[in-house]
Amino acid sequence: MEGQFSKQVEAVFAKDGPLSKATENYVPRESQIEYACSVAEALETGESLVAEAGTGTGKTFAYLVPALLHSGRVLVSTAGKTLQDQLYFKDIPAILKALGMGARIALLKGRANYICKLRLEHACEENAAKSREEVVHLQKIQRFAQQSETGERGDIVDVPEDSGIWPEVTSTADNCLGNKCEHYEDCFVMKAREKAKEADILVINHHLFLSDIALKDNQITDFLPDFDLVVIDEAHQLLNICSDFFAEKLSLSEINSFLKDVLVAAGTLSGEIVVQWKELTKSVDQSMKDLLLTSTNILQDTDKPIAISKFSDARLLVEPMQRLLSSMADLSDALLQSKDASAEAESCYERSAKFVESLQYWTDVFSGKKTDSKVPIIHWFTLRKSTMNFNATPISFSEKLNSARDSQGKPWVLTSATLSMNGNFDHFVEEMGLEDAKTKHWDSPFDYKSQALLYIPDDIPQPGVQDFPDKVAAKIWPFIKENQGRAFVLCTTLRAMETIGKHLRYYAERDDLPLKILVQKEAPKQELLRQFKESGSAVLVGSMSFWEGVDIKGDALSLVIIDKIPFPPPGDPVFDGKCDFVTAKGEDPFKKISIPQATMHLMQGAGRLIRDHKDLGMLMICDSRLTRRNYGKVIWQSLPDFARTTRMDVAFDFVKEMAAMRKEKS
Repeated sequence: MEGQFSKQVEAVFAKDGPLSKATENYVPRESQIEYACSVAEALETGESLVAEAGTGTGKTFAYLVPALLHSGRVLVSTAGKTLQDQLYFKDIPAILKALGMGARIALLKGRANYICKLRLEHACEENAAKSREEVVHLQKIQRFAQQSETGERGDIVDVPEDSGIWPEVTSTADNCLGNKCEHYEDCFVMKAREKAKEADILVINHHLFLSDIALKDNQITDFLPDFDLVVIDEAHQLLNICSDFFAEKLSLSEINSFLKDVLVAAGTLSGEIVVQWKELTKSVDQSMKDLLLTSTNILQDTDKPIAISKFSDARLLVEPMQRLLSSMADLSDALLQSKDASAEAESCYERSAKFVESLQYWTDVFSGKKTDSKVPIIHWFTLRKSTMNFNATPISFSEKLNSARDSQGKPWVLTSATLSMNGNFDHFVEEMGLEDAKTKHWDSPFDYKSQALLYIPDDIPQPGVQDFPDKVAAKIWPFIKENQGRAFVLCTTLRAMETIGKHLRYYAERDDLPLKILVQKEAPKQELLRQFKESGSAVLVGSMSFWEGVDIKGDALSLVIIDKIPFPPPGDPVFDGKCDFVTAKGEDPFKKISIPQATMHLMQGAGRLIRDHKDLGMLMICDSRLTRRNYGKVIWQSLPDFARTTRMDVAFDFVKEMAAMRKEKS
């Protein structure tokens, strides 16, 4: 039976309700109203909700309206900055205006998004810039920090996101001095967090949300208990973020950065201490170089993640790791003796003690000693040209999430367009520890059958053949040419992306077609998207980072091509470790892990095509396993209800018709 609160929420979405008066061309959507009432029910009963809503449902308004009407505090967590900014600057103010309500809103990002005044001072004093370009960037940041109220790096538009100077002028949880810093009262991060604590509606990202759960940053604890509702938008991304976030990590790059901070701290002292610290940092640095050299001689191949359980030469790294541990312990002892000399010295000692503990752990792992853990751990490492990264990834993180939800005692709403496999939420709820949550699904209001065609060619080799990317490029070119670009080509690997991009440029030049072919890695993501939109008829070839979070409406994108089903890559230590764990339990890892993950990724990629009820387009997936294998049919059924074909002539006629309709409109 519908409660009073649900009726109140429903009235907001009525044809003549508050939203209709504040929103241009407003049309009530049954799915949006049902979604909003489900959130209202969760608020009333205290039960958590997993809500999958197809593109165009209007899920943002659907969860925000009941949350605001309930008059409690709301925490919204998103995966990326784009949605964070949309919520803070556009959606929440619009709903508050429509409802005639007032509320304190705050937007909080990770500390790496704010300039650290102390580290900025050190960067200027120590000449941290490594090139002329970085010198210019540092000067711009310095001027900005003197004028800005927020210190948000995103407000500095003329310093690139990937500038090497950013790590030098921002802080981490490890190197932040907290209330012992001379700039604490005027710290950009602290001011943002104080504002966040007072907010009725707080918008954060998933990393900050998980920091609160894991207590990995002691400056942002105690957020969760203060909120009456937690909304996790873009919840499908939380799976991968959790896997990465709850891993215990050690990087030689972090140690290298720490050694620089030790030398900066030494600069504030005098006497024999300075000489001693410098000698000990040199010893640690040399031990790291020895470890890198030994690892390179053994492996020779870099950038390949390696599971320690399957690394037969693991014991050969024990001795150089022990030397690194010993040299770090010596440095830590020296820092301990002088930790009261300054706040920087104390911070350096605390960090050194953590490194000693971590190095001891990894020395034990490589020695084959067992480590204590409530859940199985996957130990793996990656050797790069100038660093090594060590990771201890838990098989499951559901217990931590469940514990956080229980301790808060308030409902969580987890939402996305892709959380289930053909309506089955088992994979997602098990991974997230949400077996007790209600699960609901609403289809997109778009008429996919009349707006789009799904074409799966039956005359292309199955993936696995050596020249598969070449075959894909040859197969898709006639459609791209006929459509005059306006296409996304989404690839499952960087190698395929580069090969297909190269072929498409060759075909465009051969056929004298002035098409702009944009390829990932040749420019930042946002710059590529800007060029794609401005061109109106470009082709963008990208890998997994373009499969989601991209919203391009209209004729600029009317052809989305996917090279193959995005199964998890074999050889990934975390994926392989989870498969081994599932196999040991007597279950099939292909059905349990591979198919659900591939389905969710494929749904995200397919979702780039139709973004509006006026859009028209074709989705082409160059993987005949979708129609020839039983598991392919399961994945196929999870995609939107497109009109479907395996015939090239039908697909080509559809593209020709789209081109003719565009010509007619112009």
